[in-house]
Amino acid sequence: MLRILIVGTGSIGERHLRCFQRAIDGQVGFVEPVDDRRREVAARYEIGDAFASLEDAAKQTWDAAVICTPAHLHVDHVIKLRSACGAFLIEKPLATRLEDIPRLREAVGTKPAETAYCYRVHPAVEAVRASIAAGDIGEPLQLVSSSGQNFPSFRPAYREIYYKDRKTGGGAIQDALTHLANLAHHLVGRFDWVFCDYAHQLLEGVDVEDTAHLTARAAGGKVLATIALNQFMAPNESRLTINGTKGSLRMEIPEHRWGLFRYGDTAWKWSESLLAERDDWFGLQARRFVDVIQGRKEPICPLDDAAHTLAINLAALESAGEKRIEL
Repeated sequence: MLRILIVGTGSIGERHLRCFQRAIDGQVGFVEPVDDRRREVAARYEIGDAFASLEDAAKQTWDAAVICTPAHLHVDHVIKLRSACGAFLIEKPLATRLEDIPRLREAVGTKPAETAYCYRVHPAVEAVRASIAAGDIGEPLQLVSSSGQNFPSFRPAYREIYYKDRKTGGGAIQDALTHLANLAHHLVGRFDWVFCDYAHQLLEGVDVEDTAHLTARAAGGKVLATIALNQFMAPNESRLTINGTKGSLRMEIPEHRWGLFRYGDTAWKWSESLLAERDDWFGLQARRFVDVIQGRKEPICPLDDAAHTLAINLAALESAGEKRIEL
């Protein structure tokens, strides 16, 4: 029987908690320092191991910890749990400073460690990667991603949580664009350089950016990439297209499907919808991480890849500012 510890029960922490409850034959515990919230979550999911502090949780032994606290706390929380936990699933982004990564690597040592970039486990992403590997579109040359959602509808408390401050992992780049940059790396290769323009356009009650446009080169300069997103538009949509020397691939969410359009075709050839609801997606992530814990699979987003995405986040934030061309 596995024992999984969820650290933090905000929106993503509670989702991980219920998905791991369904995914494992064992026990799920959690850490939540806010008394009312801790009692509420413990009652809702009928959990006895509900801790007010990491120190209390670390008195027991866990097969893995899922770190769901704000990004600037991730490394310190792994360090506090390193003696009690056999593996780590760390929410995105990995941290907010590259300087913290050596401390994280030392704390993790040889234990399995993965960062929870959920796109990597999506079945449409797996299918697109397999299609690229099979040569269906030849050599990838361009990646274009466009995404957006009405953030207040999905995260009504955004004004009070980590999102309001870049120091805690807030803003559109560290909250949302980081997913898409990590996905692009997963599909077409590591980034060589980035430039990003961003702004606070609409979200009320915060000053951080809610819109970002990133331009990059990847795979040794072979692939031109563009990622655009906002967190205020009415539909919740994500579209990613890869254009190659023999055709194109596309992934669409919330349709949860992927398509192929090769030279000579007259229309997209679409898959069926591959997921029914969002918890199915995170259930896949939970079950796959169980395979990592038990040695059946390697981490799908190891620390090296997550550290590269952190470097992209920071470069994107740094690159805007005054770096512009006047016409």
